[in-house]
Amino acid sequence: MDCIEKYGLLELRFSTNGEDCVIPGARFTKGELSVEVPAFRDGEQYVVRFMPCDVGEWKYKTVDGSIAGTFTCVGNTGENHGPVVTSEYSFRHADGSRYIPFGTTCYAWTHQTNELQEQTLKTLETSPFNKVRMCVFPKSMPYNNNEPELFPFYRKEDGGWDVGRPDERFWRHLDRRLCDLMERGIQADLILFHPYDRWGFSLLTQEESLLYLRYCIARLSAFRNVWWSLANEYDLVMGKTDSDWDAYGEMIAEQDPYHHLTSIHNCFALYPKRDWMTHCSVQNGNVQRVLMWQNEYDLPVVIDECGYEGNIEYGWGNLTAFEMVHRIWTAVIRGGFCTHGETFHREDEVLWWAKGGVLHGESAKRIAFLKELLYSLEDDLKPNTGFMNMDPNASGEPKPEHEVFISALMRIPADQMAVILADLIPAEICSENYRLQYLGRSRPVFTHIELPVDSNYRIEAIDVWEMTRTVIAEHAHGHTRLDLPAKEGIAILCIKEEGLRV
Repeated sequence: MDCIEKYGLLELRFSTNGEDCVIPGARFTKGELSVEVPAFRDGEQYVVRFMPCDVGEWKYKTVDGSIAGTFTCVGNTGENHGPVVTSEYSFRHADGSRYIPFGTTCYAWTHQTNELQEQTLKTLETSPFNKVRMCVFPKSMPYNNNEPELFPFYRKEDGGWDVGRPDERFWRHLDRRLCDLMERGIQADLILFHPYDRWGFSLLTQEESLLYLRYCIARLSAFRNVWWSLANEYDLVMGKTDSDWDAYGEMIAEQDPYHHLTSIHNCFALYPKRDWMTHCSVQNGNVQRVLMWQNEYDLPVVIDECGYEGNIEYGWGNLTAFEMVHRIWTAVIRGGFCTHGETFHREDEVLWWAKGGVLHGESAKRIAFLKELLYSLEDDLKPNTGFMNMDPNASGEPKPEHEVFISALMRIPADQMAVILADLIPAEICSENYRLQYLGRSRPVFTHIELPVDSNYRIEAIDVWEMTRTVIAEHAHGHTRLDLPAKEGIAILCIKEEGLRV
């Protein structure tokens, strides 16, 4: 009897006379558990892929009755922690282990030469990034001018795309790259549609788009590291309406047996909240507004595009490394997550954001520093909502120095207050055991903090650029003055001394 790890992948191949690219596949059962999985066409055969999510003996049988059997699902081991799922406003792996998204963007890396793709994987191995935003379709825009070797579909006689005839060479290659990422513990945030297109994929009819999407679900959903992003900049894909996008989201929610994370990315306005969304994927440089979106959507917020570290001619692609690091810190300390990208001009047009290759910037190692710090804190990242949840009818009197401020704030219309408060609230995450505050571009020579009086705390000043942690107080409690280096990019970490992690 075959043994498959929990969250592993079982593949069945069979031949049939059908010509459709997706057909009914197989039923997998374990006791009262029953999962139906479609089959997808791969060359001259049909394939069923299944990711078992429960240990024990499973039975299976294809719908046409040609294959039947059993296998044993054993416990997951090593770095196999299963798919990523949401946990309140954060994320975890399906087995309960922590997952903090530190993403990067390599839109068209799988559409480059094999040599460049291998170089990208080698770079990712030593990077802090555990999520990659990447397109299924090739991309055409400045610094994305090369012609791909493979396309997802065969062509019709008139030159159009025959969506019902997927080119197995393209899809096998994508399979391999998803496996490469999975082996490295990296999530593949798959962008299903985008507007940057000279081949006609953004012009597919709704019927063709739904068929393509059914094929993606049938073929790719058994990979534990897949996320679905309906679009990069949905509002620039002019041929599609909100009802079209909703149809895609609803199809994924209904047909993906594993309920992978699903989002949609904007250029200007965020897409309205829908039941099929598992989290918000945001393009916006105002990263301090994470809590505003979190309150509006009641979902985790990932700012998947806040700008890119680089020096190209476009305003979105010439952030300094410090600004990139600053934006990521700001988003995280306000309870969200933020995605890296890099766009340094090169004559060969190999920019990481588009094609991968190697990293040239200075932000990645500082993102690694933040990642190591956050994983060392045992609790989930929960923001101090501060004024965001301020209730004028709450019991207790405000401090005298705050009375005028609060009184004025309460007169602001609610729709305006959300934006104002998002900019004003303290940048801090906290738990019973720690407080982590980020001062951003403020550069005070000292500050005061209020700590519980019944516990002692060790306090560190963290320089996010120099990547240093300096103890500035020990056994601190109650009202405490802290002397600081008076420079930008300083964070303050207070850790309860009982059970202090070394």
